[in-house]
Amino acid sequence: MKKTAVRRRRAGAAAQHLLSALRGCLDDRRGATAVMVAAIVVPLIGAIGLSVDMGRGYLVRQRLSSAIDAGALAGGRVLDTTNVQADAIQYFRANIPTTYLDTTIPDPEVTISADRQTVSVKSSVRVPTTLIRVLGIDTLPITVENRVRRQMSGGLELALVLDVTGSMATDNRIGKLRDAATSLVNILFGNQTDTQKLWISVVPYSAEVNLGTGHGDWMTLSGPSTGAYSPSTWRGCVEARPSPYDEDDTPPMVAGFKRFLYPSTKSMNNGKGGGDNDWPTITDTGTYTNSNDRTGPNLGCGFPVLPLTNVKKDLLDKIATLQPVSRGGTMANLGLQAGWFTVSPRWQGLWGGPTPKGMPLDYGSPEMSKAIVLVTDGENGWFDYSKPPTGDYTAYGRIDEGRLGTKSFSESTSEINKRMARLCEKLKNPGVLDADGKPKPGITIYTITIGQTNANTQALYRNCASQPSYYWDTPSPDQLKSVFQSIGSQLSNLRLEQ
Repeated sequence: MKKTAVRRRRAGAAAQHLLSALRGCLDDRRGATAVMVAAIVVPLIGAIGLSVDMGRGYLVRQRLSSAIDAGALAGGRVLDTTNVQADAIQYFRANIPTTYLDTTIPDPEVTISADRQTVSVKSSVRVPTTLIRVLGIDTLPITVENRVRRQMSGGLELALVLDVTGSMATDNRIGKLRDAATSLVNILFGNQTDTQKLWISVVPYSAEVNLGTGHGDWMTLSGPSTGAYSPSTWRGCVEARPSPYDEDDTPPMVAGFKRFLYPSTKSMNNGKGGGDNDWPTITDTGTYTNSNDRTGPNLGCGFPVLPLTNVKKDLLDKIATLQPVSRGGTMANLGLQAGWFTVSPRWQGLWGGPTPKGMPLDYGSPEMSKAIVLVTDGENGWFDYSKPPTGDYTAYGRIDEGRLGTKSFSESTSEINKRMARLCEKLKNPGVLDADGKPKPGITIYTITIGQTNANTQALYRNCASQPSYYWDTPSPDQLKSVFQSIGSQLSNLRLEQ
């Protein structure tokens, strides 16, 4: 800007010199000479002015173009919301003031396409001239426009692994998570109702995962029978498989699952009960109740997994049903593992509808990538209900069973975190090689913690993400939607068209 000012001063001085010469000629009684000099000087002033004013116009256009690009990209990230115009103008204005080089810069025009896949941002200004006014040109018109189109660059298999533990009722975290996940689905699908390029699963988790009741052949014979749940029925939750099978994607034909059954404590105190789950009577009926004081064989069992589907409505309907599930605790490692089940090629053809037999696809398949979004608002470990025995029953049983090699709450949290960390690395690097001996693409992991103050937990999720920028800690659940929209923008590949 300093060089520009110097050039303007020099050009102005030259113009003043020429104008003085012109006035001297006009005062000369030799009129013919005066006319001749005037005919030469005016074009010279115009030529000098053209260089100066065109340079100013170039600087305005350059700054305006950067602001237009920023506004278009910002609007593109929220194409499924009502914030498109506001966000586009906000980012435009952050990159250019209302006045620049004596030019008034109004807010841009923001236009959204009918299919909500494209946003156009346009700005028209008039740059006041200085020296070329002698040629009758008072302003230089400049118009800059750019568009952003949201477009999947290829296919995508995506698992949404969502925390539905009881603490998600706090500050309506679950409602804001539903809104955020809905926003992500809308961004990725746009106005399409289904597409062969996009497949998404929804994996709710708490202290266990619900694989659904339609997979009885995945269960081991050593687990409880369906009659053990009488007068209720098994809802589909399973226990964690023994190590190392709780850290990999081994299919159930090799390592089966045990049905989750929360034992009754009614036999305590010579049949008088008084424990943390006296049943029957069963009050945990499956109808949502935000209460810890319930009883039944499925206590703590949440919503079943929706495996990969390409139907937008089915995904939105599933997300809309999610509610906090009281009791048990938080076992995010098992939710992450179940998310892997839904996109792992080792589970190809196992899920049944709505996932086609040929899916999930192999790693490195042409035009197909895989990703997981993992969300939690808590720390891994047991929920310790006030009634005996200590610690709720979870996918790892009770804490005093020592299935994780310890009976300490803090040490068990540390062990779960270690298993989860190892699982994250396997997901990012599945160890599959192509014909040239090179690793095929793994799974891109995005992680989100809500209101997390524990530094160890933050580090766990940050390191689990495929790169540090793919981890978000949201102090407030109100920020969830913008985070999911950022992830949607990355996955849907926003592109400037000009």
